[in-house]
Formats: sequence, structure tokens, C-alpha cells
Amino acid sequence: MNPEDSTLPPAPRLADLRSRWLGAATAGLHGDPGVAGAALVGSLGAGRADDWSDLDLLVFVDDTRLDEYAMPGRLPSGPGVLTAAFDARHNGPRGTRALGLTYLVDGLPLQVDWYIHPISRAGWPADSVLVLDRRGLDQLPATFAELLSAGEREPPTPKEPVEHQLGRLAMVPVAGKRIARRSPDTARLFAILGCPYAPGASWRHHLAALRGLLDGFAALGRPDDVAAGHAYLDLVEQTLD
Repeated sequence: MNPEDSTLPPAPRLADLRSRWLGAATAGLHGDPGVAGAALVGSLGAGRADDWSDLDLLVFVDDTRLDEYAMPGRLPSGPGVLTAAFDARHNGPRGTRALGLTYLVDGLPLQVDWYIHPISRAGWPADSVLVLDRRGLDQLPATFAELLSAGEREPPTPKEPVEHQLGRLAMVPVAGKRIARRSPDTARLFAILGCPYAPGASWRHHLAALRGLLDGFAALGRPDDVAAGHAYLDLVEQTLD
């Protein structure tokens, strides 16, 4: 489903959280002289975002400081509490870094993906929106997705079983977003999360399955994250009703 489809249920509260977080993070980027440049990528950069869209940010730093900036908490933040951080470098080409972060803001989860690239390979993707440029970097003809898929990929970092569980917990809102958008790949994502594959199921069935999955994460000892997941699914249900 196209996010710009007029039948897509709105989620202005999520869009407001995202906007406030981005405003504060942008100010932090401007205040950090170690950041050579930054841009919005993903759906916001490409101009196809909707109220449900998460944040994707590309930053360029000196090559020698790549790992420093790829540490959770090193890059600037907006309001809320950082509750989950995952090394996602395997999503990019060798020599780059990536972080998948989840913040709890006003009781709701906000997903922020940072892509940290060295200045030696800097250039603005064709589908990006500039936030900061201290070096006068070139505009590239390639899209961000094309840049990420070019060449050999960065190998994944080893993860403990509990990290995989926390990753599944963080993916529940992503699955909820698929329901809100009536995305055709909803059932496939559910299967990845461990729910029964049910491509013809109603959105109410999918929501119930996600709520059951959330309750199963209680043993992780992360009640705030579970509550935020339920609040997100409540918002999905309200907008679809």
C-alpha cells in the first residue's frame, strides 16, 4: 500500500513525537563539530513518509571516529528514554556502521535508525533531505538504498539470545505499523516474529496475535517496553476503527 494513499489512517500523535524528537536531535547535530554532515534518508528523505514513518538519519564523520559515533548514546537525541539499541551494521556496506535505536517518548515507542558513514565515502544520496553539511559534499545520482546495497556488506556482530528477544520486542510496533498500512507483507513479518503465518487473516486477528506476543515478553523484565508496545497497538486499533 502506498503511504500516501488517502485511505491510510492518520496517527498525528506519532508524527508529533517524531517531529519533536527530530527537532532536538537536529540541534544536537549542529552543535557537534565532529559531525561533518547529516541528512534524512528513508521514507522521510524520499518524500513518501506518512504519520507512521520512523526516522532514518545518515551522518558522516571522520574515518578514525567511526566506531566512536557508532556507540549508543554518542549521537544526539531528542526527548524520551533510550530503551533499546542494536548494532545493525550488517545493513550497510563494509566500512560503515548502523544503529537501530528505540526511544520511549510519552509512553510510545519511537524507532530511530542511524547510519554512520566515513567522510572518505561521503556524498548525499539522491533521495535525501539535507540537515547539515560542513564540507560542501557532492550530490550523488544513487538512491540511499542503492548505496547501502553496493559492494560487500559489513558482517553482523554476534548477539546473545536475550538480544534476539529484545529485537523481536522492538519489532512489534513495526508489525503494528504494517497492520495500520494494510501492508501485503504483514503476514510474512508476523512469521519472522514467531506468530502463525496467516496471510488472509483480518487486522483484528493480527492485532490479537501481536498482543499475545507482547505479553510473552514479560519474562524479559521490561514492563515499560511491553506497555509502550500495547499503547502503540491501541493507537493502531483506534485509527482502524
